[in-house]
Amino acid sequence: MGLTMWRWSAGVAVACAAVACALLPFPPADDAGRWIPAIPAPLAAEVQRLTGDLRRTQDAVRAYRSQIGLARWRSAAAESDRMSIRLDQSVPARLVGTVKTIVAEQWAALGPATSRNAEVFIYVDSTTIPRAATAAGSRRPVEPRGLVDVSFALPAATDGARCVALVRLRGTSEAHVAALRQQSVVGVCGFFAAFGLPGEGVRAWLTSTDYGVARRSDWHVAIAPAFDPFAIYTLGDEAGRCLTGEPKACRDVLRLEDPEPNHTGDRSPAASVLFHATSAGGPGRSRSTLGTAETEVLMTAVREFGVERFGQFWRASARPDAAFLAATGVPLDAWMRRWLARTYGDVPTRPGVQARDVLWLGLALPALLIAGARPRERVLAERLFSRPGGA
Repeated sequence: MGLTMWRWSAGVAVACAAVACALLPFPPADDAGRWIPAIPAPLAAEVQRLTGDLRRTQDAVRAYRSQIGLARWRSAAAESDRMSIRLDQSVPARLVGTVKTIVAEQWAALGPATSRNAEVFIYVDSTTIPRAATAAGSRRPVEPRGLVDVSFALPAATDGARCVALVRLRGTSEAHVAALRQQSVVGVCGFFAAFGLPGEGVRAWLTSTDYGVARRSDWHVAIAPAFDPFAIYTLGDEAGRCLTGEPKACRDVLRLEDPEPNHTGDRSPAASVLFHATSAGGPGRSRSTLGTAETEVLMTAVREFGVERFGQFWRASARPDAAFLAATGVPLDAWMRRWLARTYGDVPTRPGVQARDVLWLGLALPALLIAGARPRERVLAERLFSRPGGA
């Protein structure tokens, strides 16, 4: 009896099944065979505690600097000019004109709707916070090196009507002025400058989300088309489900179902100070669920729908989803799904089975079965006798 294709295939399948039964289930992983040994549990706990202490220290330093800036802002004798720029007396006279010009260029780019609900306050503070005394007697600073620091005080931390950008110059050299020229000093206060105070419903929503979607307001700056394929891995679980088309997840990622907080002073002044987008968040800042581009959400909405329609949404007293639908004609959760797809890339569609594929498979399968059923000896004989000079 010859070895047919069916018997050969069956033998291969039986051998593969035997190998699978011998190897499965896989043996448990051995920590000794790892390239990097596992961290002991006590050490991992101490590393986590140290990381938390460092984060809290940085938050405390930033909050301390912001409170110093607010104290100087309140005690500044000079009133802000028509461009909502206020300078502290610590700014040298030789830099007043240059500093005002730099800030006025960014402030004017917001458009003619600039209101009195936002202000930029610039002061000079070169003091350092020491870390600890070293053996040589020198004292290392706690703060990271830098030339300019920017934080944003919301109206709850100022006078109730103005968002103040606190710009701290760590020196008065040409390098500090050049750093200020490259630094964005508008931030979240740009929305207050262009659209005024937010309505009750929008304000409650932004407060519950720590203004995470409104920390950038440079909608006037053209952005080159670019796509980072690895940015999608920074999305949270809810944003990932929203990207795949789950409507409830789109509402959850925007926290539209959260109860509205009361507005009777439940948000402390310290929690109403937002740090610059390039820094590591702020006190109580939760991990972003919208990825690295979370701060650009409302900025993108201004670009897409225009200043007038976005202003209607910003000043609306209704809930944010109802206000967004009334101003733009687009549901907020649906637009959120579209924003995620444009920013991080849409989910590829699964390939479907077409009729022509089924037809070709139906025609090819019988031919393969007929060819496989022929005895191996017959195939070899036909090849042998088909050669020139074969017997």
